[in-house]
Amino acid sequence: MECMKTVTVQCPYCGALNEELIDCSVEPPEEYVEDCEICCSPMVITIRSVEGEEPVVTVRRENE
Repeated sequence: MECMKTVTVQCPYCGALNEELIDCSVEPPEEYVEDCEICCSPMVITIRSVEGEEPVVTVRRENE
């Protein structure tokens, strides 16, 4: 079953809040790079989903 959800993440470079549309039905953890809408720096977004629970979304700098 597909599960799409909008989450707000904070850019690890400039601190700006960005809205991301995530697919919370993906298993195992999904990781991708998305540029910040404000400073254009690359954010690595990781989504961990467990069926029946809210997805856990973490954001870090690309070179960490």
